[in-house]
Amino acid sequence: MTKAQAVPELAGRSKAILVVEDEALVRLVICEALREQGFTVVEAASAEEAEAVLASGLAVDLVFTDVHMPGTFDGLELARRLRLRRPDLPVLVTSGRLDQAGANGATGFLRKPYLPADALALIFSLIRKEAME
Repeated sequence: MTKAQAVPELAGRSKAILVVEDEALVRLVICEALREQGFTVVEAASAEEAEAVLASGLAVDLVFTDVHMPGTFDGLELARRLRLRRPDLPVLVTSGRLDQAGANGATGFLRKPYLPADALALIFSLIRKEAME
């Protein structure tokens, strides 16, 4: 997928993605891939940090979160909390230790390790689905 292909799918509006990942290298790779596709990217290294970003009023179109992270709660709890407050917000969960069935509360699931292209395809799919609803 190239940037030229991605832009029409965004319906002329930049989409904001909150990436929640404690592993800096993994976060760097996926955030760069998202930025190359024209997304505005906000980064968080923990679920608590992500919750603070969202509480600040920053508008995001999708949350992409790892499950297992240090802190008082994990990515699954973040997804559950977001479902209660913003049921329309797509939450894509990724994990190397969990399967799809364990991602309760998430809109989508991506198994680690993943290729950035696979993550991008799923993110575009979730954003298009949200736009159609």
